Amino acid sequence: MARRVSEQTYKRFIVGELKRFDESNHVYSRVDRGEVIPPEMIPKGDSSKSAVHRIFTFDPDRKDKRGYTQSDYARRWAGRTIDYMARQNLHGREIEPNTSRVEIDDIQRMTVLTKKIAKWFGADLVGVAPLNRTWVYSNWGDHSVKLGLGGKVGDPLELPEYLTNVIVMAIEMDYQHIRRSPAVESATDIAYSKMGFIAPSVARFIQELGYHAMPSGNDTALSIPMAVDAGLGELGRNGILITEKYGPRVRLCKVFTDLPLVHDKPVDLGVQAFCEICEKCAKSCPGQALKHGERMAEHNNISNNVNILKWPVNAERCIQWWAKNRAHCAVCIRVCPFNKPDKLLHKMVRWHVNYLPQFNRLIKWMDDVVGYDKQILGDPIDEF
Repeated sequence: MARRVSEQTYKRFIVGELKRFDESNHVYSRVDRGEVIPPEMIPKGDSSKSAVHRIFTFDPDRKDKRGYTQSDYARRWAGRTIDYMARQNLHGREIEPNTSRVEIDDIQRMTVLTKKIAKWFGADLVGVAPLNRTWVYSNWGDHSVKLGLGGKVGDPLELPEYLTNVIVMAIEMDYQHIRRSPAVESATDIAYSKMGFIAPSVARFIQELGYHAMPSGNDTALSIPMAVDAGLGELGRNGILITEKYGPRVRLCKVFTDLPLVHDKPVDLGVQAFCEICEKCAKSCPGQALKHGERMAEHNNISNNVNILKWPVNAERCIQWWAKNRAHCAVCIRVCPFNKPDKLLHKMVRWHVNYLPQFNRLIKWMDDVVGYDKQILGDPIDEF
């Protein structure tokens, strides 16, 4: 269904030199340094956890508030278990490949096999792109160092030259649980834990074939532009990857490798044209962190990169709302018209967005009327 294009869809929006992003400027790193969020808004607790993660702490004063109960937080933290194990032991690390290397005489066949392996381990979407080092962080930041991923804050971050490809994988987040947001939901956390299993497993498969592979989650490099390069979707107004099948309801992980693979091409799903007229995410954002109106090439603050026309997210406002909410927020995912189950009716709507953009305003109006964007808090027992 997707319209294939000959080059990355974002290239037409580049208006200046793109520089590698310093992870120290990532809003998570800035929070860990004591910036952005007033100290009194960050709960005290386990000092081994970053300040960002201490935000997501059960508040006894809200124990009876629906969606913020101790049970809700228990489910959230349980869902995140494997993610933290992977970050501390697997992500951003390379294991020496098997000394016996498999000779590959059919790269297309190896690509198909690798994608099937990734989906077998649990990935829902898989794409391959040449490694664009512009998207690799220039330096390690506070957040990754706090989680045990990097050396020291400010250390240069350079991937080995022999890593030439990136395999990008998307994991679907549960539709019904995302509809709980901004209340505590565990779909995000379970997806992170799946990332912590899938990326290292795919990397290990490649290493056992005799090739280099380095698994990565939310670290080392910018996942969204790599996913765009790999043909998994387009960047939306909400600053999130919009995929054809799941909309923005995905989390991304990746594997850097020298395994010979066929590259996928970027896609044009009609997302850019739809986001230009929609603005539902910007209007619904509780922290007013999303941009209305036209794209811009400037930044809101140092947590944005510059010289590419986009709708930059004000990460400071976003994380400040998280701190107030005492939970991460997925309202911009919940209200997005692309956030629908992959059923026949919604496939038809996506086809119209893709090929008949003149109906975009009607589609947005219909989405408003049906009320897909409403928050729904189900009974936790019934959600299992």
